Amino acid sequence: MSIEELLKQPYCVMDILPWQVSADGGGQYFKVEQYYLNHVERLSRQYADVLLKLNCYYDLAFSHDAEHWQQNPEPERIVQMVNACLSEEPTETCLYVALAEDSMLITLKRDTTYMTLYNFTCEPLNLVCQLSSSVGLFVWSPLTK
Repeated sequence: MSIEELLKQPYCVMDILPWQVSADGGGQYFKVEQYYLNHVERLSRQYADVLLKLNCYYDLAFSHDAEHWQQNPEPERIVQMVNACLSEEPTETCLYVALAEDSMLITLKRDTTYMTLYNFTCEPLNLVCQLSSSVGLFVWSPLTK
């Protein structure tokens, strides 16, 4: 399946919050979001930890442009790629992570506090939920609350 096709598939979100904040809700979501975006070290570490652990169970391919892929790079390189996307002065604005044998895709984009998981089946999604929880993140579907 191509990247374009995967981006049209059902998706879930790995996020700092357990569900989507309502547009008319109270609180100060945008200020909190901006705080996290201005202090990305922890967020970067959390997402890198999930990807590192996920790579223990699945072959992962990483790309910043969806054209040039690195299959199962060294752990240090995975951390560098996440940092390159989330840093205050990013060298890359997007990171694509494909679970090669299963046509599943994870995207991480600069200026967001979440990763998006496309076309995930039950077993890998359950694993991602457990890994996310272990680092203080949540996985939710935009269809549920």
